[in-house]
Order: sequence, then C-alpha cells, then structure tokens
Amino acid sequence: MESWVIVNFFIALAIGAIIGLEREIIHQKFKTKDFGGVRNFILIALFGFLITYFSIFITGSQTVLVIGFISLIVLITSAYVVLGMKAKRFSTTSEIAALITFALACFVGSTPDYSLRLIAIIATVIVASLLAFKEGIHNFAKRIEMHEVFATVKMAIISVIILPLLPNKNYTLLQIPLINELFIPGSKFAFFLAQLDVFNPFKIWLIVVFITGLSYIGYLLVRIIGEKKGLGLTGLIGGLVSSTAVTVSMSKKSKGKKNINGFALAILLASSVMFLRVLLEVLVVNRSIIGSLAFPLGIMAVVGFGTSIFLLFQKGDRENKKELSIRNPFELNTAIKFGLFFLLILVLSKTLFILLGDVGIYLISIFSGLADVDAITITVSSLASSGLITSKVAVIAITLGVATNTLVKAGIVRVMGERRLAKKIMWVFSIILILGIILALLV
Repeated sequence: MESWVIVNFFIALAIGAIIGLEREIIHQKFKTKDFGGVRNFILIALFGFLITYFSIFITGSQTVLVIGFISLIVLITSAYVVLGMKAKRFSTTSEIAALITFALACFVGSTPDYSLRLIAIIATVIVASLLAFKEGIHNFAKRIEMHEVFATVKMAIISVIILPLLPNKNYTLLQIPLINELFIPGSKFAFFLAQLDVFNPFKIWLIVVFITGLSYIGYLLVRIIGEKKGLGLTGLIGGLVSSTAVTVSMSKKSKGKKNINGFALAILLASSVMFLRVLLEVLVVNRSIIGSLAFPLGIMAVVGFGTSIFLLFQKGDRENKKELSIRNPFELNTAIKFGLFFLLILVLSKTLFILLGDVGIYLISIFSGLADVDAITITVSSLASSGLITSKVAVIAITLGVATNTLVKAGIVRVMGERRLAKKIMWVFSIILILGIILALLV
C-alpha cells in the first residue's frame, strides 16, 4: 500500500473529528438532541474515505460510491425527520455538516495530490469555524443594515463583471478620443503628454478593489466585534479602515474629558496599524522594496505600539467605551472617489518626475499624504517596480507620505481634541516621525 493512502486515511479521520468535536461541544453546551457527535462524524468520514478508495482504486467503478452516497442521504434524512418530530427541531446545520464531512473524506480518498489534500484541510477549518462562530455571525447580521448589504453587493458585482472587461494596457491622454484633437501633433506639449502613459483601466480598478477590500476587512471586524468594546480595540481595528477617521472621532469625543489616556491609546494604535497596512500594500505591489521600507516603518510602528502598551496600563481605557462611526468603504461612490484620486496622483507623480526628477516624487508624496497614504504608496511602489525610480527614492517617498499623513492627524487632534491630548500625541508623533525619516534616509 502506498504511503499517501495512510496519510490521507488519517487526514479523513481528522476531518471527521474536527467537525464532529465542534458539533459535540455545541450539543453539550445547549443540551440539545441533534444528529451526530464526534463518533458519528468520524464514522461518516471513514465511510467516505473507504468507499471512495474502494470505488476508484479497487473496483474501478463509481457505482459503489453513488450507492454509498445515496445510502448516507437516506440515513441523514431519516434521522432529521425522527429528531424533528421528537424534539420539534428542524435545523439542518448538523445534517449539512455531515454531508460536507462525507464529501471532504471522499475528496481525500480519491487522490494522492498534496495541493488537493491541503484544500480539503482548509475547507475543514472553514466549516468548523462557521459552525463555531454561529452566534457571532448572527450578531453581525443584526448590526448590518440593508442599504449596506446592497452597497456591498453592488460593488462586488460591478468589480467582478467590469474588471475582466477592462483593457490591461497603458494609455496616454493623446489616445483618449476628443482630447487628442485639442493638441497639435508633434508639438512639445503633445510630446510631453505622450509620456504620461499611466492610464491603465484594468490596473487602476484592480488597485481600487484591493484598497477598498482591505479597508472593508477592517470594517467587518468593527461590525462583528462591536463598536463599543473599549478605545484600545476600537483604535486597533479602526486603523485597518481609516486611521484618520479614528483620529477625528477620538479627538471630538475627548473634548472636556478629564482622562484622555484612552483616546490617546486609540489614536496611537490606529496610526501604528497604518504603518503595517502600508507595508502590506507594498508587499502586494512591489515586494522588492519591502526589505528597505520595513526598517523605518517597522520602527515607527514599534514606537507607536510600545507607547500604546504603556497607555494601556493607565486608567481610562476600561472607563471609556465610545462608538466609532465608520462608513462602509466597499461602496461604489467611495471606490470611484478613491479611483479618481489615485489617477490624479499617478498623473501628478509622472508629470513632476518628468519636470523635476526625484524631487518631484518627494513633492507629490508630501501632497498626497495630506489626504491619503494608500494612493501614493501604490503609485510609488509601481513606479519603482517599472524601474522609473530607484528603490531608495521609493522608500523615502513613501516615508514622506506617511510622515505627512501623521502630521495631519496631529493637526486634527490639536484643532478638534482636548489640549492635553494634543500635547501627548504631538510628543509621540514627533519621535515617530524623526526616527522614521532618519532611518529612511540611512537605508
């Protein structure tokens, strides 16, 4: 017998044990009579593996597998009817989980392919997680309003349908109808516009989906975990969506408050998460510069998180539980606005680079950082990936964009927040910015 059969045999048993254990725990916790526990699910997985292996590798006929599958369906259906009549319970969760367990065991028993085996393991973890997080999923559904659902679905559909249809090709202004008629062919200005080949519809929308999707993950975490779980958790999760939004919200709520440590904690955590978010974006777009950028941004994040840990042990975070108002970032209007801003940064970056060289990149980084760090991070990473600018210039430019955005948040705290909060934030941000810029120049 080949070794893969033994390995997959135990994987099939593990699949049944993992899903069955979750079902067993739920039955014991709520004292409900339901279909299947650990033993039943292990037996179902064992049945699925053996009947699949026997059908494919022994008899060479799938008839046995089909008969076994039909028999299992009859057994599960019968158990569902009997339990439903006795306990007046008509939930199909355990029954569906049993069918999935059988299917995964059949999947494992049918192939020695490692990648397919890994897929079965991942699917098992997903199924067990969905079963275990039932209450959390239901609570999340209660917090979501219908207009948010429609906005998310609309954005997802448009992205899936439109993205494959967009041309993956760089265009210039001169290739856009009507615009090309405004300029004399062969003129200096027409030659200049011909160099601005940054209009790639496919890549632009792909970046828009990526950035808004990244923010949407943070938005979902806020809604799932809750918006009133303490300022520390609010800042940590809110930073995935928008560190600026967290800063504005916390600054306003700090007015007139005696203890401002909790608000400072939320702002610092959100800003520290922003540094890590920038690193993630660079890792996706141009991983060749991640090593150089990780040092300055990593130290900035360490200082931010380190100060946050100190504040965490001060009084205030447990006493303050404020709601964080964040809009759904995965809406069509939000995505279009970011797309237009991203396109503007692309055009200005290429224009200023042609006119001023590396200095132009630094200037647009500072300008972009006043409003957003995502657009300049993606733009500069792409320019470095294409070889237009060096890795050194990209690292400095991204650090400048992050530094500018951090200064903007310090200004927001100064204008909107309690004066003591502004003083505390300014001290920490000053240390973060000085360290980050010096390290970026030295890398």
